[in-house]
Amino acid sequence: MIAAVVMILAFVGIMLTYIRCLELNEMSRNKSLATRAAKSRMEQINNSDYTQLTANFHAVPFFEAGINGAGVSYIDATDPELVQITVTFCWAQRSGLVIGEDSDLDGVLDAGEDTNGNGMLDSSVQLVTFRYDE
Repeated sequence: MIAAVVMILAFVGIMLTYIRCLELNEMSRNKSLATRAAKSRMEQINNSDYTQLTANFHAVPFFEAGINGAGVSYIDATDPELVQITVTFCWAQRSGLVIGEDSDLDGVLDAGEDTNGNGMLDSSVQLVTFRYDE
């Protein structure tokens, strides 16, 4: 009887570990896709005309096939000769967990989404670089 209880507890523990590993595998896959999408957007921005960066890319959402999420790029042109480029990608796991501040996954900063009050969406996949006007 005691052996059966121990076996059942061990089996339940193994099953819970297996399920958690599947969730972590999905998280890793989605983070890789989100990183690839953010890098692709960053390259698109870096290959664009410097004078058109703010007009073409500031607060403009983008989407990636294969992942339920949205990205957005921000251009901080406070210094006209050196702009800060930030690319963020947020997504939802199959379990419903949203990674990043964009809770409705539309790539637009809505009321209540900016939890840290910095005026932009944040996520664990966020790339920041600077570009100098040549």
